[in-house]
Amino acid sequence: MGKWLYILSLFSFSTLANQLAIEVIEGAYPKLTFRIEALEQLELKAHNKASKNDQEQVFQISLPTSSACVANNLQLLRGRLIAVEFAWNQSIQQQISILSQNQLWKDFAYRVTVPSSNPSCNLPSIELSFPSLSTFNSGWGRVNVNQVSGVNAHNFFVMQQVGNSYQFNLISPNHTKAQQYWLKFYAQ
Repeated sequence: MGKWLYILSLFSFSTLANQLAIEVIEGAYPKLTFRIEALEQLELKAHNKASKNDQEQVFQISLPTSSACVANNLQLLRGRLIAVEFAWNQSIQQQISILSQNQLWKDFAYRVTVPSSNPSCNLPSIELSFPSLSTFNSGWGRVNVNQVSGVNAHNFFVMQQVGNSYQFNLISPNHTKAQQYWLKFYAQ
């Protein structure tokens, strides 16, 4: 089996930093962690339904421009089954709650725009399309919503690239590898 490297891309904006990390968990699936601490814009938008699984509205999150080339890092995971941790802080969760106007915000999908100022980046702006928290909470997934720390969601997906969009599609993992992931997670 080939070796994987731990890749960390930090997007520094004042005292807050967004984080993208890829790591290998021995005996389990590769893990993509995406934490949002700072954003430029958050909107609840109508979404053209491309399939029956798409929601009518999505949260559109725009991040500040970074010098990191996230698209190059994500190429390692394209088409692979991966564990995904998607998280944001309490301040962003408050904004999501206000925008959703007491609607079921856990049922809305998330589209995160990640622009790059790196001239060597093949895709200067990408969009990460995450499903709703309800989807994250199904099957082997877990969602933790905390008024102090914010939201932390985990599940298993296959990431597919369509143009500059990376879509995360829920998939049922191998039970042994999924158990290894959760054992390591709870051991930490």
